[in-house]
Amino acid sequence: MRKIFLTTAMAVLMALAAPLASADDELAVPAAAKRPVTVGAAVVYKDKPYRGYDDDEKASFLPLVLFEGERFFVRGTSLGWKFVNTKPWEVAVTGEFWGDGYDNDDANILDGMDNRDPSFAIGGHVTWKPQKFGLSVSAASDVTGNSDGTQVKGTAFYDNRVGNWFYRGSAGVIWNNEDYIDYYYGVQNDEVDLNLGRTAYEGDDETWVRLGLVLGYQRPESKWMFLVGGRYDIMGDEVDDSPITSDDKMLMGFAGFGYSFGK
Repeated sequence: MRKIFLTTAMAVLMALAAPLASADDELAVPAAAKRPVTVGAAVVYKDKPYRGYDDDEKASFLPLVLFEGERFFVRGTSLGWKFVNTKPWEVAVTGEFWGDGYDNDDANILDGMDNRDPSFAIGGHVTWKPQKFGLSVSAASDVTGNSDGTQVKGTAFYDNRVGNWFYRGSAGVIWNNEDYIDYYYGVQNDEVDLNLGRTAYEGDDETWVRLGLVLGYQRPESKWMFLVGGRYDIMGDEVDDSPITSDDKMLMGFAGFGYSFGK
């Protein structure tokens, strides 16, 4: 039962992190019986690296729906089918919503730019978690034709529970292909505005470092859980050199709750 509580919390973290352009760290899901449906909500703060990014755009409300079956799962903004679901392994094909992008009124530097839309990506992951420590590798590519981006992630994570408290710490790397970087951080020739200091820019592929931590509270007999956490992306020169950005870091924080239905 405690493992079920813990993996539910990790699914919440992944779902809350989705607006940062990923479905995030893959989860270590028990190979045991099905888990109840969990619903919840959170207030999410995310500070994208665009120059002068509007403070009003940094906070948002995010509803959440989770389901974990023997094969099929829904984890916030991702879903998938597990081909292998035998401890310590999980191998799955996945579909995930990438909540990246911007509207051209989100910052003055974006005025006159074409909007950059979110994407939906198809891919898969392999997760190995014998005990509290685990490793995950995943890859996914946009199928909407928006960014045509591809991301490959490698993550190490550690889960633990002390009394009614639980946490997960994670660290990993994310490789983003040229199309992904260019779509979200590039400037096309017809978008140049020298009055704003916005010159043409074409991004290249780049690897980021991602750190994450979630802390939660749930009594074993309770169906309610409460969580706080955050993630920190350390980008690189391909983002930092763009004329529409002012930083190569991205921070996300959240506070939320979830409620599980069923046994």
